[in-house]
Amino acid sequence: MQKAILLVLLFIAGSITTQAQSLKELLYGGKLKMDSNTVLRKTDDLKSRIDTAQKKPAEPAKPVVAVAAVDSVKKVTPQGDTVAVASSNNNTAVQADTAAAAAATVAAAAAAVPPPVPVKTNTKIWKEYSDSLVASLTTEVLPSKKIKKETYYITVAYEIETTGQVNITNVTTTPENAFLLDQVKQRLVSGPPQLNPVLDSNNQPRKAKRGYNFSVTKD
Repeated sequence: MQKAILLVLLFIAGSITTQAQSLKELLYGGKLKMDSNTVLRKTDDLKSRIDTAQKKPAEPAKPVVAVAAVDSVKKVTPQGDTVAVASSNNNTAVQADTAAAAAATVAAAAAAVPPPVPVKTNTKIWKEYSDSLVASLTTEVLPSKKIKKETYYITVAYEIETTGQVNITNVTTTPENAFLLDQVKQRLVSGPPQLNPVLDSNNQPRKAKRGYNFSVTKD
């Protein structure tokens, strides 16, 4: 019997406690109508006391992150473009300086190396050689009494080796003069001119026979 009474008392106490907690939650949660002249009792109907006109608190505004990110991108992007343009300009300037330095080096090298000497033709070589020979004969041979006053035509037959070396094969004078002929042969054989090799159709040097004429005059 005592146990039954104890259970009933515990049930009543639990109901009172639950109702008190519900009343407290409604009061502090703002759901009950605020009336200073009204006294709440345990037996009152709490539903009739709830203020249904009260609005729900507005949700806090969400922080704007996307806009800030977009603005940051907008601010950063021009700076990045500026860096890229500056880098491109620097590269162009470096390339221009390098090209100018290379051109200057080439120009300096070209100025330091003398231009190649143009190759003389065999005809020009013989002309210079015969002019020198005529000057020598005029001063050293023609004053001799063995040579009459006359113009002497001298013909030289020679052979050009593959190296350009000249071999004298025959010398004649017109009119004939043995003393003059001997003096001309001595000078020609002792120091013939060095000529350019004669090339064949395959651009290879070959032996060739040639002749040259010049004259000396005793006044």
